[in-house]
Amino acid sequence: MSYVKTAISIDEGLFKKAEKLSTELRISRSQLFAQALEYLIDHSETLEIIQKLNAVYGEQDSGSQVVTEGGKRRMKGIIEQW
Repeated sequence: MSYVKTAISIDEGLFKKAEKLSTELRISRSQLFAQALEYLIDHSETLEIIQKLNAVYGEQDSGSQVVTEGGKRRMKGIIEQW
């Protein structure tokens, strides 16, 4: 794996919190920032998938008729048997 060095500017208070957390976790600041960024990217990708699923299922609810008349009759029969 290759690494890229980068410089970032963050608020001093955030830096102090990151410094404290990296000490508590016994990892370097670089590892802390990398893990935090990886988490944020994964979380963002998950949210994107959820939004796409919501869009697909939302369209079905408000758009076309999902259950046909035949399906309704079968469901009624199942409910009556139960």
